[in-house]
Amino acid sequence: MHIIVENLAKAYRLLWALKDLNFALKPGEFVAILGPNGAGKTTLLRILAGLVSPTAGSVKLDGATAQRTKIGFLTPADHLYDNLTVRENLYFFTSLYHQQKNSHAIDQALQQVSLADRADEYAANLSSGMKCRLSIAKWQLLEPELLLLDEPYGVLDGSGVDVLEKFLQGQCATGRIVVVASHHVSRVLKLSSRALILNRGRLTFDEIKQQPWPSFDKAYGEFLPHGDSWRS
Repeated sequence: MHIIVENLAKAYRLLWALKDLNFALKPGEFVAILGPNGAGKTTLLRILAGLVSPTAGSVKLDGATAQRTKIGFLTPADHLYDNLTVRENLYFFTSLYHQQKNSHAIDQALQQVSLADRADEYAANLSSGMKCRLSIAKWQLLEPELLLLDEPYGVLDGSGVDVLEKFLQGQCATGRIVVVASHHVSRVLKLSSRALILNRGRLTFDEIKQQPWPSFDKAYGEFLPHGDSWRS
């Protein structure tokens, strides 16, 4: 899958949340979307996911209008059905995407996110971190070609973070695209192959990762108090 974003803009009444964004994504990329609060990161992800329509410009997948079935969007508040069990949620979502999996695949996915012993519990009884693990299992099964994540680290414990990062690395290794918006800069940059920085809705930085990376240090340092470092 190739993704082309052209002249993308989004306005909410008189406020421009995004303006004049142009970039392209190619298979296997792990892209970090960074920037201060209010920069437009979540708005960009929601447009890429097809949940919000742009005011101007376009997002194209392989030259065509975005196809929702190829896109996954994982957030801490990812929608699950509380009145279904953990296993039933996975059966439901895979059938909803016309990818219904057999019981072995479901059980394997739950094992990988350490939820096998809770398979028959209602989702309503899960903690926020466990619900995030269930969402990871959902997207493991659905295998989207573009996976978008908005602040995924906040509700996960250490082992949950390991599960998430192993999954994301596997996605990119098979040629899928991962895009993560996060304030955990040092953590997401360890995994990413490229970083985009947004500020007040505009794309101010777009580079392939380098070691060392003085241009990124300078660009991101503009948002930090004097003397602070994103590496801390």
